[in-house]
Amino acid sequence: MTQRRFDSAGDAPRGRTTTAILLAGGLSRRFGSPKAFARLDGPDGRMFYERALDALGAVCGGIVVAASADLADRFPPELEVLPDLPHIAGKGPLAGICTAMRRRPGGRYLVMPCDMPLVGPEQIRRLDELAEDFEHADVAAVRGAEADIPLLSVWRRDLSDLLEDRILGDRLGVMKLLSELNTQWLDAGLIHTDERVFRNFNTPRE
Repeated sequence: MTQRRFDSAGDAPRGRTTTAILLAGGLSRRFGSPKAFARLDGPDGRMFYERALDALGAVCGGIVVAASADLADRFPPELEVLPDLPHIAGKGPLAGICTAMRRRPGGRYLVMPCDMPLVGPEQIRRLDELAEDFEHADVAAVRGAEADIPLLSVWRRDLSDLLEDRILGDRLGVMKLLSELNTQWLDAGLIHTDERVFRNFNTPRE
């Protein structure tokens, strides 16, 4: 598989480079087609992954797309698409995060799933700013009034060894992992006053 790369201009606050990990997933059987290539109704016309790239590019010096090997060739060639490492392939979002950390070791990571197309650049900037205030946290993730949003998050260090161990042990729960790490939960209302912005789109009807 040919490696693809997309570097957006700009660095993270305080001179630190942040790698954005866009979780583009796989075939999305529940949705009926790959979510990354879905579009919202309306004149905009951009696909979910394109909207996410715009949002992440507001703060990140580099963006990688974690996606199933089945989808890699559907993205434009200028993007760096990282199929899961073979020994953890198909093991959910932790496998995508682990793979991206392995390929971009060290540093700081901003994670966003592709099925949140209403999240824009201003929300990502605000998330990034809030996360900077918690230097000792392993992860800063978003918490709404009614639900946690664990995959919209900032990981402050490379945790790929830990992630790999958990994946190989078939411990794939994101919330369980965050409960065992030093996780700082960020109030979604401080990022956007309307929490519907953070909704996941799980069916075409939505």
